[in-house]
Amino acid sequence: MDRRTFLKLAATLCTVFGITSIPDPINAALKKIKPQDLPKLIYLQGMSCTGCSISLLQAQSPSPLAMITDYSQLVFHADLSAISGSKALNLLNSYISGEAGEYFLAVEGAIPELMPEACMIGDKTFGQYLENAAKTMSGALAIGACASDGGIPAAEGNLTGAVGLKNYYAKKGIKKLVVNIRGCPVHPDWVWHTIIHLVKIGVPDLINDAPALFFSRKVHELCPRYHDFQQEIFAKKIGDKGCLFKLGCLGPDTYADCPTRWWNGGQTWCIDSNAPCIGCASQGFARMKNLPFYRLSEPHQPV
Repeated sequence: MDRRTFLKLAATLCTVFGITSIPDPINAALKKIKPQDLPKLIYLQGMSCTGCSISLLQAQSPSPLAMITDYSQLVFHADLSAISGSKALNLLNSYISGEAGEYFLAVEGAIPELMPEACMIGDKTFGQYLENAAKTMSGALAIGACASDGGIPAAEGNLTGAVGLKNYYAKKGIKKLVVNIRGCPVHPDWVWHTIIHLVKIGVPDLINDAPALFFSRKVHELCPRYHDFQQEIFAKKIGDKGCLFKLGCLGPDTYADCPTRWWNGGQTWCIDSNAPCIGCASQGFARMKNLPFYRLSEPHQPV
């Protein structure tokens, strides 16, 4: 049995027997959370497609409902909140002003630095809310490629001057904890496990401002087709067996644990579906127009 088949079988068995991929420290932390300890989350969205929010709702264990009720308290989310209009804005402002208590800020989407009016929440710009939140929040999570590094909204030639949260704060002289959780979209485990770690254990070890627990090794190193790469067995077209390096796979330049974590409840992931890694967890994802997601038989270019 080759490594690829073994990993697929292992993931399937884990799903069948209800074995979760939650690391032991996180599992232990979940059991210790009491109602009075529930972290309150203010979730703001900037320039994004809402793909990360959709991905978070695909969590398997714990379920999305458990994560936003039993293990955290989602105070505000534009798509999920039951209230809207002035009531929603009043609730949001009560936390941003510091009147309603402690909270963590979750940000999805890039900030249009050069065109602030492109992203408004009520009568304030997205940037104004972020700056005000920096004065009262316990810390922030930049969820997804756009919030972390600008992502697709920050692609070369854009007119908005889109930037990620960490960069935006740096330009404003704001020094506040920002944990980047890269990906387009993010894996739900990356986000939920980080939130629990922050609340019950503390700030996780970070590499490039991202949790080392998920982003310390390259996709290429963990890939079940790594043996094919070593043996120079390369796929010539999408659907072929073999390493996808010559079809533009960016696994050698991308740090993420996709090969061992898998997606869609442990059912599959990009390489398993014969699609090259497009480097969505890379800091330079989708930024330069001369680096297409897919390319044939071209020299490999690092992200």
